[in-house]
Amino acid sequence: SIKSTLKARNGVPSATSSGDGFQKLHNDFLAYLYADHGAAYNENVKKLEESFGQKREIFAYGLIGLSCVYMIIGSWAEFMCNLIGVAYPAYVSVKAIRTEGTDDDTVWLIYWTVFGAFSIIDFFAMGIMSYFPFYWVAKAAFLLYLYLPQTHGSYMIYHKIIDPLVAQMEKSISGKLPPGVGNLPPSARQVVGVDLNNNQVKLPSDQPP
Repeated sequence: SIKSTLKARNGVPSATSSGDGFQKLHNDFLAYLYADHGAAYNENVKKLEESFGQKREIFAYGLIGLSCVYMIIGSWAEFMCNLIGVAYPAYVSVKAIRTEGTDDDTVWLIYWTVFGAFSIIDFFAMGIMSYFPFYWVAKAAFLLYLYLPQTHGSYMIYHKIIDPLVAQMEKSISGKLPPGVGNLPPSARQVVGVDLNNNQVKLPSDQPP
């Protein structure tokens, strides 16, 4: 549920332990594949495993691989990539707006801020793809890194890149640089999420979305 996903957690890994986050992502993905998703899912997936003699994660990763190939050669690669970065975040953002608290609002506001900032690069996508044909695949992986609860890269990118840039713009207008810009507070070693005023915010729990 959204409440369990957006529940506060202690001991959030720092940026230097991102490898642990990806390992947990893999474990959570396997847990999701083997969870009970209804009779239709359970029966069809079991038949698929028995027919080909392969575990379900092989098919899941194969599907992911085919999606990556399509985002290299497919004509709808941009649409597929942006769907990955918009569909689920938009869904949980709507649910966050419905809740009474604001902690989950801050979580997704930070994501959309980073998403919007980096989407400007899409203007140069065609030129980039002439040298780097894996652009949409790389962007899709980057977007997942931004919002998945096992990584939540949007927090670090926001405080290390977006916030300092905006602060410099504020300084050029008001002549005063906001305090603490670009620095995560010491408590961020346990709670990475902080708002624009460097107040701690609750992070999603370790449970998969």
